[in-house]
Amino acid sequence: MMMLHLRHWPLMLAMASCLLLKAATSATPATPATPATTATSSLSSIPGKYQALGAAHHQAKKLKIGAVNASSLDANGNVHKPVLRQNPIKNWFGAFNRNNSPAAQNQTSPTCSCRCGERNDESRIVGGTTTGVSEYPWMARLSYFNRFYCGGTLINDRYVLTAAHCVKGFMWFMIKVTFGEHDRCNDKERPETRFVLRAFSQKFSFSNFDNDIALLRLNDRVPITSFIRPICLPRVEQRQDLFVGTKAIATGWGTLKEDGKPSCLLQEVEVPVLDNDECVAQTNYTQKMITKNMMCSGYPGVGGRDSCQGDSGGPLVRLRPDDKRFEQIGIVSWGNGCARPNYPGVYTRVTKYLDWIVENSRDGCFCDEDY
Repeated sequence: MMMLHLRHWPLMLAMASCLLLKAATSATPATPATPATTATSSLSSIPGKYQALGAAHHQAKKLKIGAVNASSLDANGNVHKPVLRQNPIKNWFGAFNRNNSPAAQNQTSPTCSCRCGERNDESRIVGGTTTGVSEYPWMARLSYFNRFYCGGTLINDRYVLTAAHCVKGFMWFMIKVTFGEHDRCNDKERPETRFVLRAFSQKFSFSNFDNDIALLRLNDRVPITSFIRPICLPRVEQRQDLFVGTKAIATGWGTLKEDGKPSCLLQEVEVPVLDNDECVAQTNYTQKMITKNMMCSGYPGVGGRDSCQGDSGGPLVRLRPDDKRFEQIGIVSWGNGCARPNYPGVYTRVTKYLDWIVENSRDGCFCDEDY
């Protein structure tokens, strides 16, 4: 039986924390939704030369999602229980907003004198390696009750883009977002931290993981420096671009291999983007499993390089050929295990949500593309 993994980490909240939160909010707790899938997230690969990405903080635990239906059967007729690539955290009093941000209504997005998508470069061969310090300055780490479980991407000075399964059902006001961090195990580092004021999704479905995208509005603006810098979003004229054949890069603190130990250091892995029809034809995924809002990226025949447990919500980026800036084309979402042959990683296709992203983050200051 196949288990599809959400690429985040599983966490069990202590009852004491729940009681403290209940007292603090003085609200009737919402009945927690029964998890339906294994959430996992992290950049992963097979051991050895191509050992992959990743690093999440806790041991992955599989959440079972939904009943068996057509979309949960692979090409061989095996039952798929998809596993999201986040650390699944049990949430007792979670709430999640699907409506648009009131702060973003009827506003024109301001621009800042900064350059998005500029990596602090180091020469390296990407294939499941440790990144340079501050090499990917848009990378964000999400913690819940001070436990790391997902990644995210800074898109302007006020908003973070992540996966919906990293926030759906969670108490978003208990999510801490950390920026400018390389070694998450180093207590001597003093990275920039913010808390989440509101979280917004786009009709995310746990039945097939469609629309796995969310925006986090932060409690305060994030200073743009050489160590903290937003990612670029695809341009309007790229809406129909499928990026097939593009050598994309996924980053995260997830596990280094399936069910392995997480990495303290931010990791990166290079994976080519596949055409959706090619993904279905060359892998054990079916057409019903890969929607138009998703994209596959990896090495179908051999595996070996992939995102994995702890990487959920993190970015899949590519280097623009014209201005040499990085732009985000995907969000780490789910997969069957990590780095397995015939099961590439599946990502949310960012170009399908450009209007929604901009409309709901207008009160943030975007970097001026012409700066």
